[in-house]
Amino acid sequence: MSMESYRVRLRETRLAKNGQDDVALFNVTREADGETWRVASFLSPLFRRLHMKAGAGPDERRDMVAGLGMRAIVQKLRGPGISAGEALVFALDYPGAPEAPAPLKPYDDVTVSGPA
Repeated sequence: MSMESYRVRLRETRLAKNGQDDVALFNVTREADGETWRVASFLSPLFRRLHMKAGAGPDERRDMVAGLGMRAIVQKLRGPGISAGEALVFALDYPGAPEAPAPLKPYDDVTVSGPA
């Protein structure tokens, strides 16, 4: 089986107000040909209520949405793959469930190998 190398970069995070989802946007680049696509991860208010301390600050929320998003992207690239425009929504299901959430750090820029 041949392998591809992918570079995943965090583009931005948007923290919600008024009970909306927190969002992390990533660029995924296949290094062989430079093709790049975007993937979004969403952290639902339900997830925050179940898995985070009440009143979690902006840094904790950013770490969770970006870290879980990066972990899910890495897992998908190592397995079945991930498509352009795919959205990852974390509510009851998340990478590593049912264990405690374990965001991937650092999450700013990661290179991963996966099936071609």
